[in-house]
Amino acid sequence: MQASIKQSKTTFKPLSSPEAQTIFDDLRAAGYGLNINKKQYAEIANCSVSAVDNYIGKGYGVPSYKKIGHQRNARVLFSLRDVAEYLAAQTVQTA
Repeated sequence: MQASIKQSKTTFKPLSSPEAQTIFDDLRAAGYGLNINKKQYAEIANCSVSAVDNYIGKGYGVPSYKKIGHQRNARVLFSLRDVAEYLAAQTVQTA
């Protein structure tokens, strides 16, 4: 007898705005994975890794992130979706 295997389809929530979707698509096309590290985020944000470390320490200036590990120098990962949402929210509209 063969057991039937159900295949689950993963569905993602759409991004909050068309701007965020465009940023997300552009970053994916540039070769970034679904999760990025501090160095990759620094490249996207056009700042240094030490600036990202300072922002994380102060608690502002970066999108939400995950720390992998318990040590002070644990690995930090950013979701590309969160980065796109954060960058879209930082856009200033001019007249």
